[in-house]
Amino acid sequence: MARVMIVDDSKVVRHYLSQMVELADHTAIQVESGEKALELLETRAKTEPTLLPDLIFMDVLMSPGMSGIETTSKIKASPIPAVAEVPVVFLTGIGEQDIVSKALDAGAIDYMVKPSSAESLPIFLSNLRKKLDRLLTMSTRSLKRGAGLIADLSNEYLPSLLQMLHLEDVSGYATLTNPKKKQSASMHIRYGNIEHLVLVDTSKGMKNRIEGEEAFRAMVKWTEGVFSFGRADPERMPKGKPMNLVTLLCAVDNKEIAGVTGADQEAAAAAIPSAPEFESYAAFKVRLEQELVNLIQETQVHSIYYVRLNKGKAAILLQGQAENTAAAALKVFTDKKDLISFVKQKAPDLDSGKFKEIFFFLETGYIVIRKGTRIDYVVLIGNDQDNIRQGRLSAARAATLIRKAAIDRRNKRIMYQQSHSDAEDDEE
Repeated sequence: MARVMIVDDSKVVRHYLSQMVELADHTAIQVESGEKALELLETRAKTEPTLLPDLIFMDVLMSPGMSGIETTSKIKASPIPAVAEVPVVFLTGIGEQDIVSKALDAGAIDYMVKPSSAESLPIFLSNLRKKLDRLLTMSTRSLKRGAGLIADLSNEYLPSLLQMLHLEDVSGYATLTNPKKKQSASMHIRYGNIEHLVLVDTSKGMKNRIEGEEAFRAMVKWTEGVFSFGRADPERMPKGKPMNLVTLLCAVDNKEIAGVTGADQEAAAAAIPSAPEFESYAAFKVRLEQELVNLIQETQVHSIYYVRLNKGKAAILLQGQAENTAAAALKVFTDKKDLISFVKQKAPDLDSGKFKEIFFFLETGYIVIRKGTRIDYVVLIGNDQDNIRQGRLSAARAATLIRKAAIDRRNKRIMYQQSHSDAEDDEE
C-alpha cells in the first residue's frame, strides 16, 4: 500500500481522485493548495519521514496562491532530499496543453488531462488507475526510506523486485515462500548482489537443498508465494562472493542464463575453437544487429540503439527496429542526431552514479536509457506503457548481450593473433 498526495483547489476533483486511489488499495492524502502541500511535506520529513507520500498528483493551475508549477519547483528545490525526490504527476485541463512543457521542466515525471464532463470521467479514472499502478509499481521510495519490502508474487514479478534491489544497491536478507510448490528460499543480498542463495524443496516428501544458480533458475519461474526483504548493515552481514546471477536478466530463458551470467573470461576463451577465422567488424555488426532484432521481436518492444559518447564524439554503433508495420509507426525522434542529443542531455545523470537506468513516459510509448560501459548506453523505445517492466528487462538483456559479444570478439581476436604468431614462429 502506498500513500498518494492529491493537490487540487477543487474539492470535487480531490474527492474523485481520492476514491480512485483508495479503490486501488492505496492511501489518499487530500491537500487544497500548494502552500499546504509544502508545509505538510516538510513537517512529515522532519517528524515522520515514513509517512511521506510515494507520489503526488498536482493540479497545474490553482488559485489563490502558488500554481502547481511553482509548488513543484519548490518541492524539487527542497534542501530535504526525502521531499525533493517525491515524484509528481501534473493534472491539466483541456486547453492547458501549452503549459505542459513548463510543468515537466519544473520536475514532473508525467501529466494527465482532467475530465471535462461526467461522460469523460470513467475513461479518466480508468487511465488514472493504470498510471497509478504503473508508477507505484516502479517506485523505490520505500526502500530509500529504509523500510522493508513485502510482496505477493501472484501480483508482483519476482525479477522486477530483484531488479529494484539491484538498482538501489541495497543490502539485507530476503525470504521467499511458495506453499503451492512446497518450496522456500533465503537470500543474502549485499550492495544489490546476491551472495548467498538456498532453496529448500519438500515437494517430494523429503528436504532437497538447492544452492546458487540452480536455485535461482527454479525460483525465477515462481508466479505465486510471498517475497519479503529486510535491510541490514552490509558490513555486519556474512560476506560471500557475488554470484553474478545478474538479476536484471531474470527474464532470460533458463538455457541462456548460464551463457550470459556464469562464464568468466577464461571459460569464454576456452569455449572458442582453436585458431578461428576472425570475423570482420562489418559482419560482426550485422550479426549483432540481427540479435537485437530477434530480442525486439521476442519482447515486443519498438527499437533498441547502442550509443557511444566518447570525448565529445557521439555515434550510434548498433540499432535494431521492429519489423512489423504497427510498431514501426511509433516515431519518437526526428532523426539519429535528435536521438544522440537526447542521450547526451541525460547521460550526466547516469555518469554521476545516481542512476543506472532512467525511463521516460511519452504520450504513446516510453523510453529506457541504460548505462552499459563507461561510455556506452542502451536506448530502448517501447510502445506498451502497461508492460514497461518487460522493456526495462529487455534493455538490460541488450546491454549484456552486446557486452558479452564484445568480450567474445576480443578473445577471438587474441586467439587469432596468437595462432598466426605461432604459425610465423614455426616457419622461422
